[in-house]
Amino acid sequence: MDDLLQQGITAYKAGKREEARRIFIAAVKKTPDSERAWGWMYQTSGNDKERMYCLKQMLRINPRNEKTSQLLNQLIEQPPAPAAPPPGPVIEPPPLHTEPTRAATRKCPHCGEEIRLEAPRCSYCGREVNVRKAVSPQKTKTKKKNLILPVISIIIVVGACVVIYSLLINVGKDLIVQPTPTRNPQESAWYACTLFVQKQMKVAVIDAQRYNPNGVMFLDNGDYRVDVSYAKLNTTYTCILLDHAGGNWELKSLGATKK
Repeated sequence: MDDLLQQGITAYKAGKREEARRIFIAAVKKTPDSERAWGWMYQTSGNDKERMYCLKQMLRINPRNEKTSQLLNQLIEQPPAPAAPPPGPVIEPPPLHTEPTRAATRKCPHCGEEIRLEAPRCSYCGREVNVRKAVSPQKTKTKKKNLILPVISIIIVVGACVVIYSLLINVGKDLIVQPTPTRNPQESAWYACTLFVQKQMKVAVIDAQRYNPNGVMFLDNGDYRVDVSYAKLNTTYTCILLDHAGGNWELKSLGATKK
């Protein structure tokens, strides 16, 4: 990791900001608990949102870093303003954890985040965003005779569909959940873990600790590790989760640790 980090530092000092940024992203994915790697990632961040995320990761690793805490407070307190470009050649990179900007975007009607115009679901909260147009039933002329058999056939088909749909929902219901929409994947992973704990351990969500970003870690293999404390039970539950497209979360493992 030191070699990879040194490559990024060399590129940054040479004015190759885009190249340095790609290297630092690889470095923090490889070693998410490296305060130094997150510090350099902060230096190449393209906006205040990314800078705040990097500073929070640094404080997660080293909560006693007063300088990092001061920088984070300054970003939180200052009014929104365009960031001044750094010296040297600058190529504005795409934000972390978001898709590249397409030709046209719109705001999600549920969470307010910018998403692609043609996207059927919001990439942040996972909810459907397309407005379905109501289809007026066509008026058809039917004969009054021989209606009993078609009606019975329709009832049988509808009943079969209901049974099949119920079976499909019950399959894997303890492995997949779709939590309340949130503004970032880390918070969504947190609430998904509390739902799994409720399903598997029969522990009420209301007893769970409130969302704590320090309890969510993005692992190298793309999974999320979430540690949720339940004070009444004197227990911490640990979930390993996989984020599926559409805001669905898969539970890969669930463990409990007594305090």
